[in-house]
Amino acid sequence: MHTETINKIKKSLDIGDSYQIKLELSDRNPAEIASIIISFSDDDICRILNTLSSDNIAEIILELPEDIRSKVLKRLDNDSILSAIENLESDDAADLISELGDEKSKKILEDMNPQDSSDVQSLLQYDEESAGGIMQTELVEVKDSSLIKDAINWIRLIAEDVPDFYQIYVTNENDKLVGTVSLKSLVLASPSSVIKSIMEPIEISVEPEIDQEQVSKIFSDYDLVSLPVVDKNERLIGRITSDDILDVVNEEAEEDLFALAGINEYNHPIYSSFISKTKSRLPWLLITLIGELIIAYIIAIYFQPTLEKFILLAAFMPAVMATGGSVGIQTSAIVIRALGTGTINISQTLKVIISELKLSTLLGVICGLVAGVTGYFITGAKDVGIDFFKVIFLSLSIASLMSAFFGASFPLLLDKIKSDPANGSGPFVTMANDLFSAIAYLLIALFIM
Repeated sequence: MHTETINKIKKSLDIGDSYQIKLELSDRNPAEIASIIISFSDDDICRILNTLSSDNIAEIILELPEDIRSKVLKRLDNDSILSAIENLESDDAADLISELGDEKSKKILEDMNPQDSSDVQSLLQYDEESAGGIMQTELVEVKDSSLIKDAINWIRLIAEDVPDFYQIYVTNENDKLVGTVSLKSLVLASPSSVIKSIMEPIEISVEPEIDQEQVSKIFSDYDLVSLPVVDKNERLIGRITSDDILDVVNEEAEEDLFALAGINEYNHPIYSSFISKTKSRLPWLLITLIGELIIAYIIAIYFQPTLEKFILLAAFMPAVMATGGSVGIQTSAIVIRALGTGTINISQTLKVIISELKLSTLLGVICGLVAGVTGYFITGAKDVGIDFFKVIFLSLSIASLMSAFFGASFPLLLDKIKSDPANGSGPFVTMANDLFSAIAYLLIALFIM
């Protein structure tokens, strides 16, 4: 898609033509520029960034994949980082500084504007996945006793320093958050009126320690544009905006997707390092492999005569295990999604499991009938075919039932112990299903055939 642009930039880098690089990228947004420059080496990315305006550099860096971003930040000099950070909102500036080494971040904080440095340091004390970690300190705040005309004059003075505001927060003489005023209400009100007369009461606010997933749910439930963050004394300390929440939703969805597959973190298929990708994906694969080796050992020791007696059993074993595994993964995904959106909670564990067991029983019976009838005709012998039908039908029905139980139980159990329900549920459910399905299948065959 960007092949022509990439080739032009490569040629410009070879001859040191920084003007041409700037010309190629000047009319593109930060996300598009990031998608172009990730195909270059870390050193070349730094060279490209240094040709661009400092207004854009920080936003481009924020769009880079995490592992590439950390390498680029290590290579960029302090002056380049400082000039870039000065153009960012406080929450984005805190995110970038948090990725620098201690010595580098300390030096940059010392060189920053004192007020900006103070704001960033106050944000750095919070966990990056908490409300405090995603809030920004830039906001519009007026006193409830202020006249409308004075409030408007105040907003004119600070408007340059506050990006995109739609709500004005109202505090009392003790700095306690007491209400909000929309821009429309402010403009239409009589200049001699008092702010308190047109403000709306606070619908909801959050403290900085709550998890960003809870914040995301609040935005969804209340259909908010921004959300005030207050301390334990209800004093206003920041706000969270809808664009921050869009980032959170994407980040959480990405985390759940990769965790469900047993991948510890996101890795780009091309540009992430080989070691990083290996570390991310190997642990759960090894856990799954160990489980499968246990299955192989049990089959080899206890069920080899059964398989030798009727070789067709071996041919149908993958079908039983795969179907049961699919039911388990489907159930797991549905339960994780429901937990994430808050539509179910841990107190509904029994109800959730029973509901999934009912559905999986029906699914297992239908699949069991299809596979059983197929097995009956493949055997070519009536007596043996009927026995084989019973084995396949019962095995698939039971495997689906138990896989649904595993798929529902593991996420609920992880949620109960305050762990991410998506964390490794996919490989764990697969391993448990395969272990149970294989043993159940062969035991049923042993008794029937």
